[in-house]
Amino acid sequence: MCDWANKMEYEMWTQHKDGGRRYGHMMTNISECVNSVLKGTRNLPVASLVKSTYLRLAELFVIRGQTAEAQLGSGHRYSQELVRAIERNLKDARCFTVTVFDRHQLDYTVAETTPTGRFSLGSYRVSLRDRICDCGYFQALHYPCCHAIACCAQSRLDWATYVDEVYSMSEVFKVY
Repeated sequence: MCDWANKMEYEMWTQHKDGGRRYGHMMTNISECVNSVLKGTRNLPVASLVKSTYLRLAELFVIRGQTAEAQLGSGHRYSQELVRAIERNLKDARCFTVTVFDRHQLDYTVAETTPTGRFSLGSYRVSLRDRICDCGYFQALHYPCCHAIACCAQSRLDWATYVDEVYSMSEVFKVY
């Protein structure tokens, strides 16, 4: 396995070399992913272990594919995980004061006026044009953090334009 992994470019399998391309719904720890698939198969012979792993993955892909197909068929634009995250961010964004620094370049400062649980009372710089925020979530997850959503609300912009296309149900469905 080490020889196989060493043949890949580092940005393909290490987070610190991924160039910011990691998305919120991907695993950051491959061992946790493998452990969840192999649960209950540790004492099996190698052939049985491989067969069990293959069958479990096939089952998971069918289940996830059916879920994605159902969401796509019922007209959902984004995955339900993203929708829940955006709803949390919308709720938190109500507690912020937004100052526009450059309306053409879409640069803002967001001051938190009450604690939200995930952030302390502080100030964050947001650039909607560059899709970055000082909190780090906007550029790491590739969808607007609560600070970016507050900026969108201040400037009457649609937050959905700042969501990476990988979260669209049509793209999720292609995976399965």
